[in-house]
Amino acid sequence: MFISFPYIVRAMPALPLNQHELAEAAQLKQLFIEWQHARRSQGLPASQEAAANQLEFGQSALNQYLNGKIPLNIDVAIKFSKLLGVPISAFSSTLASHADDFAAAKDAIAMAQAREHDFGIVGKRVTVDAQQAEHIPIKKVSLTLRAGVMGFEASQEDPSDSTIDLPRRFIEENDLVPQCLLAISVKGDSMWPLMIEGDVVVINIADTKPINNEFYAVNFEGEAVVKRLVRDGREWYLASMNPDPAYHRRACRGGDCIIVGRVVRQEARTLMGRV
Repeated sequence: MFISFPYIVRAMPALPLNQHELAEAAQLKQLFIEWQHARRSQGLPASQEAAANQLEFGQSALNQYLNGKIPLNIDVAIKFSKLLGVPISAFSSTLASHADDFAAAKDAIAMAQAREHDFGIVGKRVTVDAQQAEHIPIKKVSLTLRAGVMGFEASQEDPSDSTIDLPRRFIEENDLVPQCLLAISVKGDSMWPLMIEGDVVVINIADTKPINNEFYAVNFEGEAVVKRLVRDGREWYLASMNPDPAYHRRACRGGDCIIVGRVVRQEARTLMGRV
């Protein structure tokens, strides 16, 4: 089953970087060289290996980021910003514009994880305040796929149909964070009869840990799909519900299979005109 999105898909493995991305990589490399010079003048370690240890990813990846072989993403940009002591805007205006939203989402996730501790009683659920709205609007989006840690970008659909309302009780009882929920339309019949064309599902982008037999939105080889993840031995597979042999399961591994988020809810169907 495919997620509906109207934009050009960037297949994986990643295509060569465009001119804007190459320029950002060149600026980052210049800042990195200046950082090395400053470190050496102070008698401090300044090798790529030393930097990679602080960045918490391999020296090979560091070299590829600096030389424009793989594109930067927000998570990596934040690490470079801390290492070099410069704002993200010093080397990427594009990622700088998204950094606040990314930080807000991470803060929301941390708040959710600390919820029980904050309320002081393990296992106690947050009750619905009668003064609060009974429903919370969730953005309905289309996904633009790209290489990188996140594996996607989300753009809101037509403002006339841009949100769906989820019951507040559902969100609180399942320990979900509204800022991390997205609603997406699906199409195709690979997940029939569970999901059919036009259905809307809600995904939690904060939940990307694979669980056997759960449903996820996945960036698979540059295509957006909704599938059931199945563990068989040491391998993970994307499985369809449709019994047609054409929908055989596919191995999910490496950078060709990036989990976007776990499906947490399927909105009610409209049955008129479907039979």
